[in-house]
Amino acid sequence: MSITYTVADYAEEDSTVEVTYTNFDGFTHTRVINIPHLEDGSIDEDYFEKILEDQLRGVENKAAIGVISFVDPNAVEEPPAEEPA
Repeated sequence: MSITYTVADYAEEDSTVEVTYTNFDGFTHTRVINIPHLEDGSIDEDYFEKILEDQLRGVENKAAIGVISFVDPNAVEEPPAEEPA
């Protein structure tokens, strides 16, 4: 199973970032990941990379057993039907 991920742009002062996982079919699954910081306020890059890799393994495992879903990023959501008056 081939799943890749991309990390959205973030600044050093951010505490979270959106990560998008893409499966072999081009469908996506999105998560918000915490960004670890050192005592001086800078991002702990080594620990952040470990978190990203661990999250990827978790997504791969959950996808393999079918407990998370990937969606077509090009799909158009239908608006909810209106309730009759």
